[in-house]
Amino acid sequence: MRVAIVGAGGVGGYLGVRLAQTGQEVAWLARGRNLAHLRDRGVTLTSPLGDVTLGPQRVSDKAEALGAADLIILAVKLYDLGELASRLRPLLGPGSAVLPLQNGVEAHAILAAHLPTEALLKGTVSIKSRLAGPGEIVCKSPFCRITFGEGAGPPGPRARAIAATLNAGQGVEAALSPDIDAAIWKKFVMLSSFSAVSCLSRASIGEILASPEAVELVLAAANEAAAVGRALGVALPEDIAELVHSQVRDMPKDGRASMLEDLEAGRRLELDFLSGSVVKLGRQVGQATPVHWTAYQALARHAGGR
Repeated sequence: MRVAIVGAGGVGGYLGVRLAQTGQEVAWLARGRNLAHLRDRGVTLTSPLGDVTLGPQRVSDKAEALGAADLIILAVKLYDLGELASRLRPLLGPGSAVLPLQNGVEAHAILAAHLPTEALLKGTVSIKSRLAGPGEIVCKSPFCRITFGEGAGPPGPRARAIAATLNAGQGVEAALSPDIDAAIWKKFVMLSSFSAVSCLSRASIGEILASPEAVELVLAAANEAAAVGRALGVALPEDIAELVHSQVRDMPKDGRASMLEDLEAGRRLELDFLSGSVVKLGRQVGQATPVHWTAYQALARHAGGR
């Protein structure tokens, strides 16, 4: 399968390496120092499953230089997606599929404004991986779990073929979901709430779980987000405490929410698409979101990075 990886950071870099290991034809859309390193020296993945080094890669900062792909995996931050989407058309051919793996719940709507909806899948990923340096991916979790589905309708042959490709080697578990919106919202409820409390308290996953007060705040935020999702028609479970804990219990306890890592490094935050989305969507459906509103107001001055 011809695969284009758009965004060679922690998630995209990990998946690109794993897919290349199974013999897929991988090309990368990247920029800056990462592009130069991938082109000249290749990519290195360090993970609990063992370390992998691949030589020089096919990479460009222009989609037209890469040509059409069967599968386009989007692993950039949500705040870059709108501007990037308008430049992705050269990657699309007959039957191409676009798989967004962003945090948040707005990726599909952003992409649908620029790309044919029949090409769009919906997806979510669970992994603890980061770009440690140009071409250097460090993964702390012993898993990478992808859940995805069609943008509309039940999974078809194309989606099943993509699932088989993703599951072909070690280190990736891909599952098709008949209700992908619920799967995306389940992660969003947890991530938006955990990210808010992590950034407010500057605490790791383990530190939050060890603090009854922090856990109580996470669950209050999660119940707010879940109420918004239900008001939008998403089928979410009633036991939000179990939903949150089920998604973090096997994460590395010294791990930090990705938004906290960005905050501490002075990088731009996905705040508008996490707590910001909860607040915005809550207003649309008449649902109060005081915890997320407070987190948004407290962190807003850091949202653009240093």
